[in-house]
Amino acid sequence: MPAPLTAGEILEETIEDGREELGRGSAGLALSGFGAGLNVSFSAVALGVVGALSGGVGLLAYAAYPIGFILVMLSRQQLFTTNTVTPVLVVLDKDRSELANTLRLWGILFVTNILGALVFAFAVTHTEVLPSSALNLLLEEAAHKMENEFWTLVLKGVIGGWLVAFIVWLVAAAQDTMSQLLLIWMPVFLIPATGLVHCIAGSSEVMISVFSGETAWGEFLAGFLLPATLGNAIGGVILVTLLNYGQVIGSEPET
Repeated sequence: MPAPLTAGEILEETIEDGREELGRGSAGLALSGFGAGLNVSFSAVALGVVGALSGGVGLLAYAAYPIGFILVMLSRQQLFTTNTVTPVLVVLDKDRSELANTLRLWGILFVTNILGALVFAFAVTHTEVLPSSALNLLLEEAAHKMENEFWTLVLKGVIGGWLVAFIVWLVAAAQDTMSQLLLIWMPVFLIPATGLVHCIAGSSEVMISVFSGETAWGEFLAGFLLPATLGNAIGGVILVTLLNYGQVIGSEPET
């Protein structure tokens, strides 16, 4: 059995991933981000369908929720939230010239992630893809999210973003696909189970509510998307990227 990677080796691998992503053209990033927005929305579908089949949103529905994240991460599509780690590490690793490129990457991924989630939500509400029982459960979940105050959602977003971004570090340490699958599933399971929020996956649920006439666009943008995104970004950059970079760099003899 191969020896576990050290923190320094994980850092090197994630920096290399970041350089690869920063080197991609805008069109490729846009398609990757759009696909990620579509596919992560299957987490909402799983929550609604399994919840309807099991008599309500509970343990089984929470256990099924990570499926969208698994699809995205194992297929190497890109979410805005997972990219609060790898490109930022490139910038921290004495390559400040990549800051503008990182902002380009973030902007493309965020917009296309939301567009993918929007298309998915529109399709779900304008077709009969989902049974009405599953759709009603998703509308209830969206309503619960919108009951939170702005700063409560920011805080929930910080922890949600922390968990999702930390998956990037964990997956880099994994040495086989089954380990990666488990390391994606465990943190994401906690998001619905503890009422945390993810700005992209959560947008799928809330935009289903928007297209169903239950939530206004302004409420979605200012009352969910803004605080969830702010929290996710803070959690990913500070609690994952800076801490893990600091633990490696701070361990070098000259520091």
